Amino acid sequence: MQNEYLDMVNQYNENVFASFKRIGELNMRTFEALAAKQAKIMNDCLESSAKQMEVMTTAKDVKDALTAQSELLKGCNEKFLANLRETADMMTEAREEFTGLVEEAVKYTSESVEKAGELATNKAA
Repeated sequence: MQNEYLDMVNQYNENVFASFKRIGELNMRTFEALAAKQAKIMNDCLESSAKQMEVMTTAKDVKDALTAQSELLKGCNEKFLANLRETADMMTEAREEFTGLVEEAVKYTSESVEKAGELATNKAA
């Protein structure tokens, strides 16, 4: 009987460790994806700044400069919205995966409690 308890505790500990490892991996993947996204956004901003300087130095008059500025702003807004959507999608995926991990852990914990109850009942009988 005692071996069954030890086996159950060992299995539970292994599952807890595996869950923490998966959560750590999820956090690392999410961090890496967000860091890459941030680097892309910063690169886009630097490119926009360079284009803006180019426009300002090559514009023939104020009207050309304002038209070019307007086009640059439109492009920046489109990139910003696309990045925002992609980031929201990444966070949704991470949340769904985390939710799955929690549901799995709750299920396993419930099963372990039931098994412990059965072992205790069998021991008492």
